[in-house]
Amino acid sequence: MATRKPRAALPPPSHRERVLAALHEEIRACQRCPLWATRTQAVPGVGPADARVMLVGEAPGRQEDLKGEPFVGTAGSSLDTLLASIDLTRGEVYITNVVKSRPFVGPPPGRNRPPSTNEIQACRGWLDEQVRIIRPQVVVAMGRIALEYVLPGRRISEVHGTPQRQDARTILPLFHPAAALHRQALRDVLKQDFLVLGRLLRRQERPQPGRK
Repeated sequence: MATRKPRAALPPPSHRERVLAALHEEIRACQRCPLWATRTQAVPGVGPADARVMLVGEAPGRQEDLKGEPFVGTAGSSLDTLLASIDLTRGEVYITNVVKSRPFVGPPPGRNRPPSTNEIQACRGWLDEQVRIIRPQVVVAMGRIALEYVLPGRRISEVHGTPQRQDARTILPLFHPAAALHRQALRDVLKQDFLVLGRLLRRQERPQPGRK
């Protein structure tokens, strides 16, 4: 009878992974705005603590509220396809939202709605801290709410697909995948804008002159 080899031990989590995990627990317990009372669970974010790319959406929808993970519904499938088009997987990027709990109207399960200004302000510190911990090279702002967080006063229709330099990182505004689900023209635009993200990442991988 063959002897089974013992499994290799997983490496211990890094300091950054531990800090991010602790932050996720704080977000799950958050009561900074009234959304905590109507959510199934908060949706902190998912992905590597050292991700080069952070994708920021608006707020969890019903499926995200149930699962506790961002972008798991139809818009999530669309996002996975867009990532695959530039040779990225969900496991290589960090995905989160500006607001971490689901805003909705009507009796439960209700209909998704945009987050209010007060809800955005209550959650802003969480997203600030996620950016500080992860230190992404590129922040992809998906949709109007995320764009307002990173580039206040700009219009997504004017700046989508155009990289914007901000401090030590690049901001790439894109239309939200959910907005493109029922508009073929917008889907085509989103595909082209994701190619911009692919080119950005390839450019950053090139060795800089004079550096080893």
